[in-house]
Amino acid sequence: MTNESVERIKALIASILEPRLAASSIAAVALTDDLDLRDDGIVDSLGYVQLIADLEIHLGPIDLADLEPEQLTNVGALARHIAGSGSFRHV
Repeated sequence: MTNESVERIKALIASILEPRLAASSIAAVALTDDLDLRDDGIVDSLGYVQLIADLEIHLGPIDLADLEPEQLTNVGALARHIAGSGSFRHV
């Protein structure tokens, strides 16, 4: 896992969620590692499933089984987990 991979995944998350981020007055370029997509009202459960589906379209299958439940919607933890899995297609 490289920082570049993590940043690319965060940028992909930001681009997928750009309309939702804008509706919450959060600039996509200001997506921080500690932003919790659920707690900050960016996605609900259906929106999260859609995000993962969209990420899988771009990156391939994503296995979230090893990610702690409280980290599932945390941008930084999610991006690091995906980047560290090594099973995704590079963005």
